[in-house]
Amino acid sequence: MTNDIKVIEDKFVTAMGSGVAATGHLVAIVQDLAKSGVGGTVASVIARLAKKGDTQGARAVRSIVGTIFVGSKVVKAKDGKLLLSMKDAELDKEALERLVKAGGEKLSIRDTLVKRVKGETEKKEIILPEYAEKLVKRMAKEGFSQAALVAAIQAVKA
Repeated sequence: MTNDIKVIEDKFVTAMGSGVAATGHLVAIVQDLAKSGVGGTVASVIARLAKKGDTQGARAVRSIVGTIFVGSKVVKAKDGKLLLSMKDAELDKEALERLVKAGGEKLSIRDTLVKRVKGETEKKEIILPEYAEKLVKRMAKEGFSQAALVAAIQAVKA
């Protein structure tokens, strides 16, 4: 792997179409930030993703970096550019280890990477009546009636 962080940044932004490849590049970018303490590359990545309209990707990077570098802040400079302030940031080594491990497991940035880095790996217990209520509301927004939903469930062969 190259040590040129700008090359890795470019590869990361290009690889956002493939969440697994992007995760590998993000690991390198975050590890570089941990070593150098300079947040320019991360700020550039967030700005480039936002400019491309990839708000999900930009939000994921912000969340991951914010989890690993507790107290870091993405701020706008007077010239309008984004900066990553590391002034009050503290490195959460366990979160960084979770990111590195997720990268090794080929986990996609488009999947559950943010939750994994945050340490939220437990599945919530499904309470069926509450789940069904949310499902009916969501399907009603899509124009489906409760009767149509029940008929579709009954038609499924388990």
